[in-house]
Amino acid sequence: MKFNKLAVIFLSLSLCGCSKDYNIEPNKLPIAHIGKEYNQTLKITGGRVIPQSFEVKDNFPSDMNISIEPIDQNEADAYNNLKISGVPKHKGTFTINIYASFYAGGDGELDKTYEFVVKE
Repeated sequence: MKFNKLAVIFLSLSLCGCSKDYNIEPNKLPIAHIGKEYNQTLKITGGRVIPQSFEVKDNFPSDMNISIEPIDQNEADAYNNLKISGVPKHKGTFTINIYASFYAGGDGELDKTYEFVVKE
């Protein structure tokens, strides 16, 4: 009986230890302003992002003049460090969705949607 309880406890702790906590910071983006330079870095933690799985989707107008890119595409962890930059041309509330999966992460994923607010 004691062996069964120990086995259950051991398996529970083992499974909890394997789960990863993937985060992206900051949690909220600062407000942007039309015609003013915008620069914000994002940092993904908890594992190394697989570049082939990395996706960014936004609903910006085609001439918004804002880009979202890895800071240094030559580094192994480039997709863990992102930069949102440019000079916004349109006022409004837009969305930026960032999706990534991770090396040795099993089914671990990051799926974060930001609200990108541009004011005059």
